[in-house]
Amino acid sequence: MEKRGQTIGIGLVAGTSIGVVVGAITDNIGFWIAIGTAIGIVVGAVIATVRTSPAAEDSGDSRPDTLPSDTYEE
Repeated sequence: MEKRGQTIGIGLVAGTSIGVVVGAITDNIGFWIAIGTAIGIVVGAVIATVRTSPAAEDSGDSRPDTLPSDTYEE
């Protein structure tokens, strides 16, 4: 669980940082800090969820076992 929190935190910091940069460029820093923070939290949560999915726990990584082209036999 600690790793999940760290992943969300990294997303939060990255999103806020990007929001500060875009806000400084567009001269609307308050708006872009809020947008960047929200996007960062969502992206961090999605990455944390994908990393802790049951498929990732079973195989050791988050990649699927088969590719879409391998699912259909000719």
